[in-house]
Amino acid sequence: MRLDSSNVVALFGDARMTAVAARMKEIAATSADSLLLANGPPAPDWMLLDLCGDALHFAKAEQRGRAIALAMPRAGRSMTDAEHQVFRDRLKEAHLHGHKVVQLLRRAKKIKATTPAGIYAKALLVRSSKTGATALAMSLAADLVDCKALGDTLWPAGDVE
Repeated sequence: MRLDSSNVVALFGDARMTAVAARMKEIAATSADSLLLANGPPAPDWMLLDLCGDALHFAKAEQRGRAIALAMPRAGRSMTDAEHQVFRDRLKEAHLHGHKVVQLLRRAKKIKATTPAGIYAKALLVRSSKTGATALAMSLAADLVDCKALGDTLWPAGDVE
């Protein structure tokens, strides 16, 4: 399938992932505002949600940049210098976005998820990583095991020996 800017969105499902990332950023911004304005307690995982929203945004930008660069016309001919420069610029930009994602994944693994939203955010990051993000996956597993709300849902009081 030939990729161009019109079908990259359909291929990578940007619409849903962008909406999820935007919602995480919205929750984090509202929580940060609450914290600054003393309007009440922030969402417990607001920092993690903010970080995950950024990471998902950069991951999609990396995928989109690589797809557009690789879809550039090269059919049996050499690129002109201008085309080659655009191609290199697109790949360089995608590489920088990928590097930013790795940095954010490393930060995310250090933040404990205490709510289902935080656990979901970490799970999305693990799923969107190229390598499976082993350290982040281990952090996610620890957060799942430690999540009291999840344990209470799976094993109501008295069912666990």
